[in-house]
Amino acid sequence: MLAGRGLATAGALILVALACVAIARRLDRERRLLARLAGLGLGDDAAIPLERLSESERDTLDSLARSGIVRVDGERRRIDRAALARFRSQRTRFALGGALAALLVAIGIAWLLLGR
Repeated sequence: MLAGRGLATAGALILVALACVAIARRLDRERRLLARLAGLGLGDDAAIPLERLSESERDTLDSLARSGIVRVDGERRRIDRAALARFRSQRTRFALGGALAALLVAIGIAWLLLGR
């Protein structure tokens, strides 16, 4: 019986870790894309050159558009500077809050499954 609880604990903790990795990868993709766009020297009203972006960068750009960071004007995409500042602070709070929540969930799972 003890081996089953240990296996369940390990499986649950692995799922928590995989969820954390997926979220961290998404946040890193967004960070790298925004850094690359800043490196291209885009002005305040310059359109983002979609042909110079990879497929994953375009997917990330679409995700940012759904978040309100990127404005879509037909085939052109433009960064909304005011929304970008709010987004960066929200993303930091989300990452820190998510890490704390993941830690609490992991402790709770371990306590529930191993503490009995």
